[in-house]
Amino acid sequence: MNLAPFRSQVALLPTFLAVVAFAGVAQADDPIEFNRDVRPILADKCFYCHGQDAAKREADLRLDDRAAAVKAGAIVPSNVSASELIERINSTDPDTVMPPPKSNRH
Repeated sequence: MNLAPFRSQVALLPTFLAVVAFAGVAQADDPIEFNRDVRPILADKCFYCHGQDAAKREADLRLDDRAAAVKAGAIVPSNVSASELIERINSTDPDTVMPPPKSNRH
């Protein structure tokens, strides 16, 4: 089979695949959306101890419910420096940092 007529299309294949791969990813200038950008990280790293299961919940803090997290001061909308969650994530103190070192989550 002679592929010569298709060379230009074949050459564009890597670009096409890159566009398809990144089509669903938020761009840097897109506004942050809690459910799209933040919730998946919290679900992976935080919900085990701070989710809907009251039996496993630590510090009586729910992060799966944005309103509850805001009410507790863990998330302070439009004020990152006042958000306890950010302070805990960035802490270098092993007694304060979240997730805690013993959880093996980073």
